[in-house]
Amino acid sequence: MLRQALEDYNLDGRIIEPGNITVSELGDLWFADEVEHSALTTAGRNDYRNVLRQIKDHPLGDTKLRNVTCEQLQAYVDEKYFGEFDENGKQLKHAYSESHMRKQFHVLEHMFKYAVYPKRIMRENIMQYIKRRKKPKAVSLFDDVDVRVQTITQKEYEQITDMLAHHESDSYLLLPVQIAYHTGMRAGEVCGLTWQDIDLNNLCLTVRRSMYYDVETRCWELKVPKSNKPRVIDFGESLSGILRAARKAQLEDALRNGPFYQKHYFQVREINGRQHYQIFTDPGDGVPENISRSTKGKFLGQHDPELELNSVQFVCCKPLGELLTTQTLKWCNKLVQKELPDIKHFHFHALRHTYASTLVTNGANFKDVQELMGHSDIRITLNTYSHVTQHSRKKAVAIFESALAR
Repeated sequence: MLRQALEDYNLDGRIIEPGNITVSELGDLWFADEVEHSALTTAGRNDYRNVLRQIKDHPLGDTKLRNVTCEQLQAYVDEKYFGEFDENGKQLKHAYSESHMRKQFHVLEHMFKYAVYPKRIMRENIMQYIKRRKKPKAVSLFDDVDVRVQTITQKEYEQITDMLAHHESDSYLLLPVQIAYHTGMRAGEVCGLTWQDIDLNNLCLTVRRSMYYDVETRCWELKVPKSNKPRVIDFGESLSGILRAARKAQLEDALRNGPFYQKHYFQVREINGRQHYQIFTDPGDGVPENISRSTKGKFLGQHDPELELNSVQFVCCKPLGELLTTQTLKWCNKLVQKELPDIKHFHFHALRHTYASTLVTNGANFKDVQELMGHSDIRITLNTYSHVTQHSRKKAVAIFESALAR
């Protein structure tokens, strides 16, 4: 220890000393300096806060940095990975999901990296020695083989669209389902799609934004897509006809209802150093401003009068122009599962999987599929949609048989 201290001192004139700071206090410092004013969404910051809260509630949180060992960190991670058991093997705490454990690792790795630099209170990032254990997967030796992602067939899609078209009170759900099926767009991207994003002459649309609910501001907002960049999606005459008819019907509805038709605006507000594209609704003459709305959106009047209001026309909306959100599309899932019991596996995201799987099955290039789906890395596309269908398996066997016959 003396030799190491002398080496550090000779290197840059200082001795690295962790002092009395605890792991929990380090987490608070890291969050305040590196996360609080970053470009992360509210949901992303809340995820990190949740991880830090768990660390704080664990004995690891009260451990001083000078006393933290790799064994302690590994024990903490393993407990989260596999759960906690008593001496008889009875499970006391359940294990966390893989997605949550990725967040745990991200927070811990960046916390201790922050302690090394720029804080200079630790000599090295000891998280580099912590292993990501592989959790044993539950398998069945006799049940049917399940596919990686859930899709729907062409026949099931026709059943869903037919049901929605004839379900008068919920027929507005038909258009978002059709758009997602023909483009593979995410639910938030479908809700955030505006008419200015659609080029009916060149049969393409641009995905520029996604709609989401910010729990801190309690407002529906617009943000960049998940891939952090816009993408262009080409479509065919089928969707073109659907969009033209929807545009005509929407304009007629607005003209027919006049002052009772709801209009929407967005305003760019800076809150805690971040830009928020907040959506505000003008409810028109027919809706009182104090009405209770399941969308939890904000009405005009709650906006900042000193900032510019920009009109926005969403492609998908409810009757009388009411805002259609991702919360609305959750009702679509329940409605389909209720009205069509044979398609209980349906959920809105299955339309996206169906689009991609259809492309892959019919020979589309994986790089093209990646661009259309908006995946940041082609490995996501390969890992998600490289599952073998019956058609492609038969095709592979035919290639093998052909090779044997030579």
